[in-house]
Amino acid sequence: MNFERELAQIEKQLVTQDPLLAEKLETFEQITAPRPRTGQRRHVLLLAAIVIVLLALTSALAADPVVEHPKPSQVVREEPPGSG
Repeated sequence: MNFERELAQIEKQLVTQDPLLAEKLETFEQITAPRPRTGQRRHVLLLAAIVIVLLALTSALAADPVVEHPKPSQVVREEPPGSG
């Protein structure tokens, strides 16, 4: 990467010769510098959690809420004749 080193040297020379150019370069670097993306991951996780909750609610509401349970069988006890 020899060309990068040469470009850095040329930039140093130009900056030392022209202070106004140095100020413009600094401003340009501040504008074009990549911004940190700390909140992006949090937004993705929040969106995923919302989707999962909505899917769970939709699944629960779409299921048949009335479940027929069989009635317990009634045992009829027959008393022997003459016992009462």
